[in-house]
This record gives sequence, structure tokens and C-alpha cells, in this order.
Amino acid sequence: MDKNQQELHATIRTVPIDRAITNGFDLVDYLKLMEEYRQGRDYADTCFKIAETAQSLAEKALKDGHIFTARTFFLNATAAYRVGQYTIIHDTEKKLDMYRKLITCYSEAAKLYTPQIEKVEIPYKGSQMVGWLRMPEKVRGRVPVVISIGGADGWREEHHNYSHFYAERGIAYLMMDGPGQGETRLFNKLYMELNNEEALNEIIEYAFKDQRFEKIGMIGYSFGGYLVARTAAISDKLNACVINGGSYSPKEILSFLPHFSNVFSALTNKKDQDLERFMNGMTMEEYANRIKCPLFLNHGRLDPLFSASGIQRMYDESTSVNKTIKLWNDGNHCVTNHATEVITMITDWFMEVF
Repeated sequence: MDKNQQELHATIRTVPIDRAITNGFDLVDYLKLMEEYRQGRDYADTCFKIAETAQSLAEKALKDGHIFTARTFFLNATAAYRVGQYTIIHDTEKKLDMYRKLITCYSEAAKLYTPQIEKVEIPYKGSQMVGWLRMPEKVRGRVPVVISIGGADGWREEHHNYSHFYAERGIAYLMMDGPGQGETRLFNKLYMELNNEEALNEIIEYAFKDQRFEKIGMIGYSFGGYLVARTAAISDKLNACVINGGSYSPKEILSFLPHFSNVFSALTNKKDQDLERFMNGMTMEEYANRIKCPLFLNHGRLDPLFSASGIQRMYDESTSVNKTIKLWNDGNHCVTNHATEVITMITDWFMEVF
């Protein structure tokens, strides 16, 4: 097996069935994808075909006036385009094309919610960080908002399914692509910086100025957990923070997935010695002890990407008065093998803190 094939297999292992289905991939589509992949067909191309089929079904349903059916299939297409682009590390035209179609499909689905899911653009360094805002259906006065930050590959739309749990609890949910992620990087050319917390803090400032919101929370998934932890260390307006599957020193992922240096290169637009310095600088040292807001850390002891010991260290060093750590003995990365327990636990915690 050549190096490229090894990297492909390693990347696919980071998208197990519990992550894929929990985050929106249709079960039948996933089974079809894996069967095609086992037969030697290209993973991204198969996802593309699955997504095109779902998009066609959505467009026909919309034309026929079947709004809920259209929404379902636009979301199915979104998930398939998203999962397909995981395996295309660099920003090739193929990856960009898949992501354009992803945005188109999610935009169409967003229009079919009540209230509509809004597209949000937040200025930063002469460009825009882009996200989606889902408000609760019945809003009376100001509501709390939780800002969601993804990791190194799935980005904002991956967390759409979680938005239901927030909306039904009366909490707004803002899914953002920070620098280095999703639309913000691929089309607005904002790359990740070592002090990426400054960019994410601008999202908090944006929410603070929006008169629809009161308390502000933030959650980070996987590598996004590290990014959010750094942000919590500098923000004076964040009221609650959740780290799910994060890391004290994200470079540790290279011991399990050595090729992930290529992913960090894509996120940062850095190579060679510049990339090495960047990865060495990613740490919570001298940041963890500056976290003061209510803090919840959730992690799996079996997580092969990021260590539970690092999360324990972050918990120990934080100065939050209200802080909780939940370590699952059988938990995988982001504890997606207990997905429903995790999302309800987190959303209930936000409600209690708010």
C-alpha cells in the first residue's frame, strides 16, 4: 500500500459510523459508501454521486411542493458532500467544487426552517468569517446563544443536528467557520493563526453586540476544543465554555496520524519550518490557568487522537470556580459512541449555567 493510500485509510478511520450518522449522514448512504469503498471505488467520488442523487431528490420535492422532504434530502446531500471532502486534504478544485455544492444545499435547507436559519458574516482582517445561526422558534425577549466551533475537517455544517437540541431548549445556536476552516478558508482565504483565539473572540464580541442575545456560551469539538479553550482564556464576555474531545497540545495527534501535518498545513497555509514552529506553539500552557468562566470538559479515555491526560491537565490548571470534567472509560474521539447522552448532557449543562 503506497503512502497516499495509507493516509486515505487513516483519514477514513476518523469518520466511524457513529460520527457519520450522528452528524447527519444518512445510514443507507453511509453503508453504500463503505461497500463501494471496500470494492475499491474512490471514496470522495462515491460521496459526490450519493450527494448528487440526494440533491436531485430535494430539488424535485421542492418543485412538487413537498417542503419537508426537500429539506431532508438537501441535508442528506450536504452531509455527503461534507464527508467526501474530508479525504481531499489540500484545497484542490475538486474539494472546492464539493464545498460549493455543500453550501448550496445547506442554504436551500436553511430556507425551509421556521424561523429560517440565517447566514452570518463577521468581519475579520479585511475578510469575513462565515457561519449559520439557528434561532429558537418562539422567542420572547433576549435568548442565550451558544457558538459552535468545529475541528480540522468537518466544520460548521457537521453540527447541524445538534442545533435541534439547543433550539428546543430556547437557546440560539451559531455554527461558525473560523480562520482555517470551511467557507472562511476555502473561499474567503482566512487561514488559521497561532493566536486564532483573537479571531474567535471577535465572534463572541459580535454576539455580545447583537441585541437578540444575553448569555454567551461556546463549544469546541475535537481540534476546535483546543481553539475554544484558548479563546475562553482571553475572553471577558464568555459566560460558559464546553470542550468536547479537545487537546492540551494538538500536535499529539501526529503520533496516531502522522499525515495530519498535511492537514495543519492546509489550515494554516504554512509549510516546512514555519509549519513546525506553528505546531510546536499550539499549547494550553499559560492559557489554561486563565480560563475563569464556567467550564465543562468531556472526553473519552480511549480517544486515540487527543489524550485524556491532557484534558485532565486543562481541568486541573483552569481557575474556573464552576468546572466539571467527564471522562468516559469506553469513550472514543468526541465520545460519539455515546452521542445522544453527550449532546443532551451538554445542552442541559448550558441551560443550568445560563
